Amino acid sequence: KKNYSTIALSLVDDTKARFSLAIDSGDLETAYKTSMDLKDKQCFKRLGEEALRQGNHQLVELAYQSQRNFEKLSFLYVITGQMQKLEKMLLIAQNRNDVMSRFHNSLYLGDIQERIRILAEIGHLPLAYMMAVTHNIDDMAIPLKESLGESYQNIEFDFKSSALIPPKPVIQDLDSSSQSKLNWPHHQIAEEDILTLPSEEPEKVEVEPTIENQIDQIQDQQQPTGAHEEENVEEGDWGIDEDLEIPDIEPAQTNTDSQNQMNDVAFQGQNLLHKYVSASQLPGEHVSTGFISSALDLLKKQIATQNINPLKKVFGNIYLACNFNVSGIPFLKPVNHQISKESHKPQVLVTMNTLELMLKRGYSLTTEGKFPEALDQFRDILLHISLLVVKDQKEEKDANLLLRICVDYIMALLCEVHKKNVPKENTSRILELTMYMALFNMQPKHRILALRSAMTLAYKSKNFVHAGYLAKKICLLYTSPSPRDRQKSRMPSSA
Repeated sequence: KKNYSTIALSLVDDTKARFSLAIDSGDLETAYKTSMDLKDKQCFKRLGEEALRQGNHQLVELAYQSQRNFEKLSFLYVITGQMQKLEKMLLIAQNRNDVMSRFHNSLYLGDIQERIRILAEIGHLPLAYMMAVTHNIDDMAIPLKESLGESYQNIEFDFKSSALIPPKPVIQDLDSSSQSKLNWPHHQIAEEDILTLPSEEPEKVEVEPTIENQIDQIQDQQQPTGAHEEENVEEGDWGIDEDLEIPDIEPAQTNTDSQNQMNDVAFQGQNLLHKYVSASQLPGEHVSTGFISSALDLLKKQIATQNINPLKKVFGNIYLACNFNVSGIPFLKPVNHQISKESHKPQVLVTMNTLELMLKRGYSLTTEGKFPEALDQFRDILLHISLLVVKDQKEEKDANLLLRICVDYIMALLCEVHKKNVPKENTSRILELTMYMALFNMQPKHRILALRSAMTLAYKSKNFVHAGYLAKKICLLYTSPSPRDRQKSRMPSSA
């Protein structure tokens, strides 16, 4: 049975049964040991297939060697970059007189001369001569031309050709590299957890209850327990004459097919907004509708998100901005509505206009010298960009540009914030961080301020070379520098 192969493996002593159970449970080590005891080609074949499925290329090599499957072994050496073993496979093919295997191995190795010799040995002299001429190997082309005869003396090749040489592996010495010995990583499962593995049953889709269903549930809860029970009370005299002459009426014939069809149609449908979002690949749309877990999964796949703590506040703000509750009948639960477009698409309130306003706020904080607040502002913009839904290519280009701007400002502001924590005695570190800040691509007014600060600090530290270099940078950024800045720019160079 499923998930019980590992347990049965520890209870069985028969070698063949142990091999089958080891293959079913994916225990390659036990499968290899039992296959060496059995010495059966079918067992080695199953072992190779299972090892290949798990990505254990070392065990695949042993299985192919035991099967003497030279073709698959040569191809395995090609994809793993083991060129020395591939050369041995060429020698083995020569000893076995296997022409096709020799030719395949020479193709894998890019050995052109060996291919020419193979074609010449089997009698394909025109092909051998063509290959020698194409690859410009005159030492082999001249003897082949003489052996062809007069009909091939004046032959000309008027086609364009290129050398068929396979690329060389990046790691040449596989013994000295630890990465070449790594297999495909696996997720280990403890033996006590095998019994609790879930079975392959279809997942139950929970449909969100509609407002009508919620109202029905509330009415059922408020209904008294004995409201639907009939009481055994005798009826009084209501003055009703029950002696009515009612003719016999035949029951109407109903169309059972149409009735069944109507019953099939009457089912609770899925929310169109949720149906659209379930197929969407945009994290912002998932967040606006409240599907936080699926939004996090998309962010992990698309931008490799690891720390989700900074995103919690952003998720909450976007969800609250896209949802609102409407109170209807008193004492009943308010109805939740989601802001959506006419085409049943969720409305994501993170747009380029809002990001541009946030960017202007970050610029103003930087100009005012509030660097910690400006750093938080640019980080907030960076988080919102991950949830942005662009309309066209122009907005996509603007978003990429905004991303680069935020990265430059964050790195520059980190240098400034970190500089305040450095002791004043460590002037070299302070100067280093100041010059780092001046190198980032910021707005001209912000970069000029950073360059002036770095130039002044370099001049006070008597670092006149860098001070002069920074002064030239300031003059290039200024369209009309003031006389004071010109005087400052000449002071380091004159010193």
